[in-house]
Formats: sequence, structure tokens, C-alpha cells
Amino acid sequence: MSIREQIAFLEELSAIDSDIRRIDEQLDKQRGSLEGMRSELQRLEERLKGDRETLAAMEKTRSELSIELRQMSNQIERSREKLQRSRNERESNAAQREIEELRKLHRDREEEIERLNSAAEGARAAIEQAEAKRVGLSGAIDGSAPGTQASLAALDIERAQRAEARQQVVSKLPVVLYRRYESIRQRRPVAIARTYDGTCLGCHLSVPPMMFQKMRRQEEFERCPHCARILYYMPPEPAAGSAPPADPSRT
Repeated sequence: MSIREQIAFLEELSAIDSDIRRIDEQLDKQRGSLEGMRSELQRLEERLKGDRETLAAMEKTRSELSIELRQMSNQIERSREKLQRSRNERESNAAQREIEELRKLHRDREEEIERLNSAAEGARAAIEQAEAKRVGLSGAIDGSAPGTQASLAALDIERAQRAEARQQVVSKLPVVLYRRYESIRQRRPVAIARTYDGTCLGCHLSVPPMMFQKMRRQEEFERCPHCARILYYMPPEPAAGSAPPADPSRT
């Protein structure tokens, strides 16, 4: 197999790898978008569950305080009756102190109930907002999931086709050359580069003149001394005024 044929196979392989890389990026993006919405929905549902439990606990505490408040009101009335029935100053003072203590406890419970009412109102508002967001997010997932799944299926098919085409190209390359290509591709997405004037079109740095003269004979591949890509010579298009052919390392 001539080096020109190997160059053609390398360029085809690099183009296929670029396509597969693009497909993988699209797959990751679409899967990530859908999974991100599902994760957000799960967090929202967990938050709603916690907020509802907190609200239920506040309402239970408020109910208990309201019962206690009514009991204190009854105790205050009984203490007033005791004050009216007092027969001397000592009994009168004792009844008065009891009334004052009960009134203070009564005010404390009223303030606590007021704080709970305010907190419960805020919790209900937060739950309503979260519930509205949950409904919207669920609708977005239900609406986008079928389209996303169809797109993912199409991309999976396209990737499988490109992978099959890649395997066919790989089978035509010399094993040593393919291993070198794969070794470089582990470090750089594009493992090949061409030159037509002594400048590597992968890193845009000049190669040694002796290496360039050797490459022009197209007898073997070289490694760019700067970026380590597989480097090969490709003469410019003969048409006057035309730009050099696009370099696969810039795909």
C-alpha cells in the first residue's frame, strides 16, 4: 500500500472520529438535559415532602397551644372567682398573683401561636410556589421526553453506522500506523496533520527543513516535533489562486 493510499485512509479515519466525537457530545448534552430536569424534579418533590411535614408539625403544635390557651382562660376565670371569695388579704394577694402568672402564660401562648401562624403562612406560600414549579417541570419532561428519546435513538443509530465505517477503514490501515494513530489520539482529539510548505497545519509551527524535504518524497510518515501528530506532505491544489486544501487536524 502506497503512502498516498495510507494518507487517504488516515484522513477518512480522522473525519469519522470527528463525527463520532460530535455525536457523543450531542448524546451527552441531550441525556444530561433530560436527566438534569428529572433530578431537579426529584429534589423538588423531596423538598415539598419536607415542607408539608413541617407545616403539619406547626399546625399540630398550634392546635395543642390553642387547647392550652382555652384551659388557661378557664383557670383565669376560676382564679377571679377565688379572688372574689377571698376572706382576707393573704388569700386576696395569693389569688391576685395566680391571676397575673396565668395572664403572663396566656400572653406567651398567644405570641407563640401568632408566630406559628406567620410561619405556617410562609410555608404554605412556599409549598404553592414549589408545587407550581413541579407541575411545570413535569409538563416539560413529559413534553420533551418523547422528542429527546427519538433524537437519542437517531444519534445512536448514526453513531453505530459511523463506528462500523470506522472499523472498515481501520482494517485497511497497517497495524503499526493505526497503533501510532490511536496512541496520539489519546492525547489529542485529532492525531494527524498535513503540511504543504514546511508548516505543520496542526500546530502552525515550522518543521526542520531536512524533515520537510524528506516528507516531500512521500516515502514515509513523520511526527511533528512540536505537537507529535502524524505529519505528511500534501502538495497544494494546482489551480491558480486557490487556497490550500483544508487540514483534517482543524476539523
